[in-house]
Amino acid sequence: MTNTDYQIAADYIRNADAILIGAGAGLTAAAGINYTDREKFAEVFPAWVKRGFSMQYQLMGYQGWTEAEMWGYYAVHLNYVYFSQVSSPLYKDLRRIVGNKDYFVMTSNVDELFHKNGFDADKLYTPQGSYGRIQCTVPCTQNSVWDIRPFFEKMQTALDPELQVLTDDAAVPRCPNCGEPMFINARIDGSFLETPYEAERERFIKWINGQVDKKIVLLELGAGYNTPTVIRMPMETITQQIHGASFIRVNWEYAAVPANLESRSLGIQGDIKAFVDALMQ
Repeated sequence: MTNTDYQIAADYIRNADAILIGAGAGLTAAAGINYTDREKFAEVFPAWVKRGFSMQYQLMGYQGWTEAEMWGYYAVHLNYVYFSQVSSPLYKDLRRIVGNKDYFVMTSNVDELFHKNGFDADKLYTPQGSYGRIQCTVPCTQNSVWDIRPFFEKMQTALDPELQVLTDDAAVPRCPNCGEPMFINARIDGSFLETPYEAERERFIKWINGQVDKKIVLLELGAGYNTPTVIRMPMETITQQIHGASFIRVNWEYAAVPANLESRSLGIQGDIKAFVDALMQ
């Protein structure tokens, strides 16, 4: 990022009436939770290194394990990426940058770090789900979603810390309604239940509709091409539809902005933390 880039971005934000943050996996990585970090994986998941894995990313969507193995892994995973992650300097700085401006956040991240670091829960839209919830995988009803903590605590009592597997089948999560398998309430296939996020979506749409005649900055952080229809493409579309919108995209690999938005956009190829640090200064 050049000084000119920083100055343009700072001016966009300073002069804005409102800010929409669109955040992808790159923001989580910048905050220290990197699913491709081999060194951290070896530290947190030593038993899974022995099984031939080297990063968390390899186990996303993995099918070749027993339920005791899967939930043993997720018992450790949830503790690492959700329950033990509370205060994040990067997210707190981002909240300070937003300051008293009107804002909303749309994120594909399921770690709830925005809410944990000062962002209002009523100003978050999390269409990909949350690590804080667990659901029936059938699903037996559209409301078969529960707080994950009681299930997590039960898993912890049956977790073998060396093998990182569950030693008691009774600790494997089962739907309280129908007894079928459960999984984290995160969008991985067609079984994902969106019910908990419908009110978020309605608030988000209402907020966006209220920005049509205002100067709004869309700040996209770390949204790539794994799920471009969730954050990346909507951010471009919203910028296109709101005449007074300015667009900032920060991404290590995919910082290019569409040609038809170049006159009011800024693409910054670089580290999100460095970008936020520059704005703080």
